[in-house]
Amino acid sequence: MKAFKCPKCRTTTWGNLKYCPNCGEPLTITCHKCGYKWRYMNEYKFCPSCGVKTTRLSYTTVPKEEPHKKKTVI
Repeated sequence: MKAFKCPKCRTTTWGNLKYCPNCGEPLTITCHKCGYKWRYMNEYKFCPSCGVKTTRLSYTTVPKEEPHKKKTVI
């Protein structure tokens, strides 16, 4: 299976993994209409089962997260 980047942390991962080994992000997309599941690495823009447009961003377009601000404890 081909390698691809995690949609959350951008770590290189592989198609046979269910979750990112670095951040734990699920590497599947579930159709909100019919429940069909597929892998991020497939980059489908429409559900291959029912044809509805996907609502979750593809791993190639996910913006990087902003660093978390440290909280000051008084």
